[in-house]
Amino acid sequence: MVVPKKKSANGWSLPGSPLYREVRRQIVNAIDALEWRPGEVIPSEKILCERFGVSMGTLRKAVDELVVTGVLVRKQGLGTFVGQHSQNRYLFSFFHLVGRDGQKEYPGVVFRAFAVTAADNVTAQSLGVKVGARLFCLSNVLSLQGKVTSMDEIYLPALQFRGLTEQRLRDRRTTLYQMYQDEFRITVARTSERIRGCAANRSLARVLQTDIGAPLLEIIRVAYTFQDRPIELRYSYVKTEKCEYQTGTYFGSRT
Repeated sequence: MVVPKKKSANGWSLPGSPLYREVRRQIVNAIDALEWRPGEVIPSEKILCERFGVSMGTLRKAVDELVVTGVLVRKQGLGTFVGQHSQNRYLFSFFHLVGRDGQKEYPGVVFRAFAVTAADNVTAQSLGVKVGARLFCLSNVLSLQGKVTSMDEIYLPALQFRGLTEQRLRDRRTTLYQMYQDEFRITVARTSERIRGCAANRSLARVLQTDIGAPLLEIIRVAYTFQDRPIELRYSYVKTEKCEYQTGTYFGSRT
């Protein structure tokens, strides 16, 4: 037997799915389609209720969830805005390394390399592309309190980052995630990380100024857009002599 979908005034939602989740999905779709751009105010609650054919309570529940995850940001007396990446958002939502004293600081970043490569089985699966797909690979060396702490090796699907060049990476004055948003209209909404131990090989030992075989922390991160599309695969290699890993959550999380 086919179970009919529930119908709202503006479309269909999945059977058994609360209506507010459908409203949330439609808001995310509008943001992803750049109907409302990062930093812009979204329409009033009255207008959105009419658009989606729902009650004020249903709309507010959908908006509340998007505020919690940072997709939307409420500003007292001004309205509700589409979340926008900034240096502070990166520091408190996505950068999880802190000094031994537990204090957060924005890392020093030195560009290291840029290349074009082809997706192998692992990168293809992580980024949702075909094996052999064209990827951009870039790496940076990060430091805290003036001491080299980690190296990032980052893979991006070239199709979504047309026009990215080494010079643009060298010249950037923002975080990578802000650059993705400002220059490529791609917003990182959340990340998923796996952490494991590894030993420094000759190349990592040289870059991180440590001994061959020294213990390192390897952080494997996949970054996702509002639509939950994987957009970045990042390997971070960390020497933890002077820093620790401190967990964070979503795009809009605060500390």
